[in-house]
Amino acid sequence: MATKVMTAPLAIIKVNGVAVGKMKSIRVSETISRGFVQGIGELTPQELPALKWNGTLNAGFYSIKFNNQDELIKNALLRNVSNPQEFIDTVLLQENCVQIDIMRKVKDYQDPATGIIYPQLEVFATIRGAFASKEGFDISEGQISGRDVDFEYMNPIIFSL
Repeated sequence: MATKVMTAPLAIIKVNGVAVGKMKSIRVSETISRGFVQGIGELTPQELPALKWNGTLNAGFYSIKFNNQDELIKNALLRNVSNPQEFIDTVLLQENCVQIDIMRKVKDYQDPATGIIYPQLEVFATIRGAFASKEGFDISEGQISGRDVDFEYMNPIIFSL
């Protein structure tokens, strides 16, 4: 069977095992910083060793109800608090990161009598050790309001494909 392009209708995002709804996008970026090793009299580098790795993720959501916390935000950046001090203490003392699984629907079984196709979920990528680092929202004329959350995560993604 040929490999197919993964599209949004086939993707499901799970946070700590719970599916996240009303999500409009997810973008993952990993950066490897390299150093230059070159000697006197050399114009070009002789080596480019890896010095640092950094993983970031941006998740975009539709904001249907602003005080409704979806699973990703509730676990990563709790805002349903009574006062600013509770928010500050929650952020400062947060020790638990979130695990984000990007799943894809694949064909599991097709009923020969009805022709109905039943899917199963397959892990596409797992992001471990994610902590929220930035949050924002937008309200635009003629648009559904949205919310974006940036994360930094501690482990490189190993694809399950």
